[in-house]
Amino acid sequence: MIAAFTWCITAFSLTGTILNVKKNSLCFWLWAVGNIAWLSYDLWLGLYSRAALDVVQLAFAIWGIVAWKKKSPSA
Repeated sequence: MIAAFTWCITAFSLTGTILNVKKNSLCFWLWAVGNIAWLSYDLWLGLYSRAALDVVQLAFAIWGIVAWKKKSPSA
């Protein structure tokens, strides 16, 4: 069950990377959700240094969401 969960998060994160290459801002939302999932998993396992990395990556994803919204012609 846990392996299926981690594979789903991995697929989710990689899909975010593909969307980033295609310049689709949805990538940041996928990364944010994926980072929250990885953060939860890493905290559950007690992997605090890895969880710290997840927090930083989550902050970057949020930064990307905000930055791309400012560039959007509809904003």
